[in-house]
Amino acid sequence: MTDIPDIPEASERALSYPQFRRFYVGAVSGTNGGWVSRILMSWLAWDLTHSATFVGVIAATTLLPVAIFGPFFGAVIDRMSTRLAFRRVAFAMMGAPALLITLMLLDVLTAPALFFVSLTFGTVMSCYHPVRQSLGPRLVERPAIGSVVALSALNFNIGRLLAPALGGMLIAEFGTLPAACLALVMTIPNVVIAPTLIPREGDHSGHGRMIDDLSEGFRVVWQRWPIRRSILLAVAALGILRGFPEIMAVLADGVFERGAAGLGLLTSCVGGGALIAAVFQVVAGNRLVRHRLLRFALIWVGFAGILGTAFAPSFNWALPPAAAIGFASTYVGVSLQIGVQARLEDELRGRVMSIWMLANTGSTAALAFLLSAFTEWQSIGFAVVTLLTLCAVATLAIWMRPVGD
Repeated sequence: MTDIPDIPEASERALSYPQFRRFYVGAVSGTNGGWVSRILMSWLAWDLTHSATFVGVIAATTLLPVAIFGPFFGAVIDRMSTRLAFRRVAFAMMGAPALLITLMLLDVLTAPALFFVSLTFGTVMSCYHPVRQSLGPRLVERPAIGSVVALSALNFNIGRLLAPALGGMLIAEFGTLPAACLALVMTIPNVVIAPTLIPREGDHSGHGRMIDDLSEGFRVVWQRWPIRRSILLAVAALGILRGFPEIMAVLADGVFERGAAGLGLLTSCVGGGALIAAVFQVVAGNRLVRHRLLRFALIWVGFAGILGTAFAPSFNWALPPAAAIGFASTYVGVSLQIGVQARLEDELRGRVMSIWMLANTGSTAALAFLLSAFTEWQSIGFAVVTLLTLCAVATLAIWMRPVGD
C-alpha cells in the first residue's frame, strides 16, 4: 500500500490532513446540493399528485437503489482505484438535477417523469456512498477514522438543517426551477476537486470473481458479531427514525397546511437536532463508541420524538420533537458507524460499508413507504403507533445480546 502524500504525523483530527480538507469542501457542497434535490423532489411529488403514497414512493425511490445496487458498487470500488471511482461519480452526480431542469424548461414534468428522476438520483447515490465511505478513511491515518465519520455526519446534518430551509424558501418565493439550478451548481466543486486527491490505494490484483468479492463482504458482516449487531440496530431503530422525516410533506401540508415553507422548516428542525449531535460527536471523538447505554437511551428519545411530532396539536408544537428525532438518529447512527469503520481493513471498506448503507437506506425507504401507505389507509397516528411498536420490540431483542468485544 502506498503512503498518503503531504500529510502531517498521525493525528486523530481528520481536518489536519490537507487532502481530507479538500475532499471535505467538495463533500459539503455536494451534500447540500443533494438535500436541495431531495426536498425539491418531495415537494414536487406532493404538488403534482397530492398523494401521501406517491410522496412515500419518491422517498423510497431516492433511497432503495442504495440498498439494491450499493453492495455491487462496493465490490467494484474495492477492485479499482478509489481516486478514479470518485472522479466518475462526481460527474454522475450532475445528472439528476440537470435532467430535472430540462424537464421543467420543456414543461413536460409529470409524476412518471419525476419517478424516473428520483430513480436516477438514487442510483447515483448508490455508487457515491461506498465511494465516499471508502475514500475518506484512505485520506487519513487510522487514528483519524473516527474523526472522518463524525465530520461526515456534521456535514450531512448541516446540510439537513440549512438546505431544506433554503430549498423550501426558494420554492415558495421563486418556484421550483431556481431550486433545481442551485442543486446542479452545488455538484460542481466535487468535479473540480476529485482529480487533486491521491488516496491510499491497495493491491487490486488479488481479486477474483465479482461474486466471490460480494460474498466475502457479506461473510465478514455475518461472522463479526459487533459489525452485524450495529447493522441490525440500524435496521430496527434508525429505519423509522430516518424514515419518518421522509414523509414530512404529509404533515407540513396535509395536516398543518403550511406548504413548502412548512416542509422546509420541519425538515430543518430535524436537521438542527442532528447538527447539535454531530457537533458534540466531533468534539468528543472516538470516546462515543463506549457510551452504549447512552446510545440505547437516545434511541427511545427518538421514538418519543416521532410520537410527539405525529400527535402535535399544532405546527409549532411539532418542531421540538422533530429536533429530538434528528438528535437521536444522528448520535446513534454515527456512534454505530464509528464502531464499524474502526473494525475494518481498507480492502474491505467498499463492500462492508455498502452493506451498512444497504441496511440504513433499505430500512429507511421501507419504513417511509409503509408509513405513507398506512397513513393513506388509516391515519398518520395509526401508522406511527403500529410501526413504532414493531421497531421498539426489535430494538429490545437485539440489545439484549451484548457486543462481546
